[in-house]
Amino acid sequence: MATVKRTAIVGDLFIETGNKEIEIYRIAPDGSGALKRIDDVQGTIRHIAEKAGFERDYNLSYRQYVARLIQHINGLENKKNDR
Repeated sequence: MATVKRTAIVGDLFIETGNKEIEIYRIAPDGSGALKRIDDVQGTIRHIAEKAGFERDYNLSYRQYVARLIQHINGLENKKNDR
């Protein structure tokens, strides 16, 4: 079964879920596009979810929760762009 790769950009962070793990990278502020991997994934996800007003659903696995958070963030971004 193939896993769907989901991505979102939140400020200067790039979030990606893939086949193996959840990865978060900080985007270089100099515009070079360089990415630096962040080690504290759970703490960063918690911070992003708090800022987005997205509560943890303990009926979902952590991977499902992050995938829904990414969908939520992308949905907010789409609404902002539609205005």
